[in-house]
Amino acid sequence: MILWLTITAVALLLAWLLLLLTRQGTEQQVARARDAAGISCNALQAGAARADLQGLLSDTPSAQHMASAQAVLDLALRDRPGMEGGFWRTGTGVIAYAFPTYDGTGIKRDAPIAEMERITSTAERARDASQLVTDLRPGLREAVVFAACPASADAAGLVAWTLMRVPLISASVVNPLIFAVSLLLGMVLVSGLWLGRMLGRWQRQTAQMQQQLVSAERLATLGRLSAGLAHEIRNPLATMRMKAETALAAPEQVRQARITGALEAVLTQTARLEALVSSLLALTQPLRVEPEALDPLALLQERRLAHLEMAQAQGTELQAVLPPAEPAPGQRWMVMLDHAQVCRALDNLLLNALAHTPRGGCVQLGCERTGTGWLRLWVADDGAGIPAEMRDTLFEPFTTARPGGTGLGLALVREIVQAHGGRVALARTSHGTRIEMDFPWHAS
Repeated sequence: MILWLTITAVALLLAWLLLLLTRQGTEQQVARARDAAGISCNALQAGAARADLQGLLSDTPSAQHMASAQAVLDLALRDRPGMEGGFWRTGTGVIAYAFPTYDGTGIKRDAPIAEMERITSTAERARDASQLVTDLRPGLREAVVFAACPASADAAGLVAWTLMRVPLISASVVNPLIFAVSLLLGMVLVSGLWLGRMLGRWQRQTAQMQQQLVSAERLATLGRLSAGLAHEIRNPLATMRMKAETALAAPEQVRQARITGALEAVLTQTARLEALVSSLLALTQPLRVEPEALDPLALLQERRLAHLEMAQAQGTELQAVLPPAEPAPGQRWMVMLDHAQVCRALDNLLLNALAHTPRGGCVQLGCERTGTGWLRLWVADDGAGIPAEMRDTLFEPFTTARPGGTGLGLALVREIVQAHGGRVALARTSHGTRIEMDFPWHAS
């Protein structure tokens, strides 16, 4: 977008410059000067009619009439840079003159002697035709445009006239400039079209590459999923087959006991496969949350009590860490979360923590409000911690360091948290493991 805006700005600038150069041609400058001279002459005509300058036709015009004529000239020409003019009378010539925008020192009151012949000729034609007449004296460096019109219908023989000098830029200078700017403008437009075509091609190629990357990533994910799934299915099947073969090959006197043990192993491994299938279905099906008002502090106590017996059986302490002095006494935090799904996520984290905590260790689950206003639920243990090689893929399916684990629990936790619009992360700790789930704070 920035590149296109830059090209457009350059093209507009060159087009504007080309227009200016075109307007600097001789014909255009002279045409504008003719219009300006004619307008100024009409302004003098209107001013003379208002001031009643018939007194200028007498042989000896009074000082008052001359002052009035001079005032009309100054008022009509002061807003026309480079414009000079006056009044002409038959038989006398120029009787009043003004050049209000003269750049020289002092006030110019003497009519241009070099242009007097052309002034007289133009004034006589305007007098005879009783209308505006313009004339042009061409030159190499400048052209002079003349205009004359009757000063008043009541003052026959009194003519208002103007002239304007037009400095000309030589065609030998303007034409190459116009050609060069036109060439630059054409190059910019062609470059813009070429760039647009190339950008379109790059976008198509980028889209194709993105599709290929998405396809490759999908295949890679499917490959990892298939490998993990095959591993998780093969182990229970191998266990069941080994138990069955051992029972069948056992001597008669111990066969019944071996068959009973094999059936128990089959039931155990079948339950493991059912758990695996349930977790896979939970990951592959769209996860819908139904938020309801719940107290996160009460939720922690509930999940602690649900796992307390298992923790005591393996000699592990299970603690609920509540935020100090928050909320205020007699008040409760009430947030909008899906009770069943959040319980499921906490249960997965607690089972992992209890499985990785040695006898005599401690597992904590806590709740706090972050500085950015999020609700944070966390589970921590003082076990061996997560191996460095597993940290980047901890929440990917089939990532596990627990014997007998499916590697789907943390992946399901991530799906549940993200379905609530939150985020889950492995916190940095000096020892053990701490996993934090942050949920948007939607108070009920």
